[in-house]
Amino acid sequence: MKQLQEKLDFLLKKYSVGRKAIIKNENCVNIDGKDIPLLSHRSERRFVELKNVAHNGTLKGISVMRSANIAVKGSDLSRMLYRELDLCQWILEDPIVSVFAVNNGPTMNVIAHTQGGLVCTVELSATLSQGQKPIDKHEIISQRGIACDKVVDTQIMQNSIYLYGETTQAYTDVDFELYGLEIPEIAVVRQAFAVAKNGNDAELIEADHRLERLVALAEASLVSGQKEVL
Repeated sequence: MKQLQEKLDFLLKKYSVGRKAIIKNENCVNIDGKDIPLLSHRSERRFVELKNVAHNGTLKGISVMRSANIAVKGSDLSRMLYRELDLCQWILEDPIVSVFAVNNGPTMNVIAHTQGGLVCTVELSATLSQGQKPIDKHEIISQRGIACDKVVDTQIMQNSIYLYGETTQAYTDVDFELYGLEIPEIAVVRQAFAVAKNGNDAELIEADHRLERLVALAEASLVSGQKEVL
């Protein structure tokens, strides 16, 4: 967290943001002594652009959003579901109101419906070997067009630059002010900075509470075998 905090302090000073912000972990930032949930995935460029495509007229008649997330063994499926449900309703700008969930060991499938009648399917798996990078994919299906955060017919994210030799090295820089950080780390710093700058503390706290309720409903659905409604 030290490096992330140094990058955040740099941004706060550069843009003259007076609020004191301390990154506690990847899920929380302390602003002026108050803990705020981060929801840092909202600051990843691929998700920002997917949200833009969903609402700028490129897609028409959206019906389904599909999410898949594969993590290393031992990962918390509930925490993974928290992230995916937030991405669905944030990108679609339509709150989720019901969930149905089934699981089998380290896997979980969830079908959710939004207030506007859209369907969100979430596939979760904690089966990768330790040391492997998480794999995820998000796709929006509509009457006119499909949008995805991956290149067509690919499962993993490609890098911008590859250096081939005795070993293959790959590089991707997505933020000119935060060189040296991985994409998820950049999202943490950018989201923490945005909270300090914009003061949208209440919005994130409310979103966190709602997501915790949705995850709890999914866990209840695993027991009941029925759809649970918020």
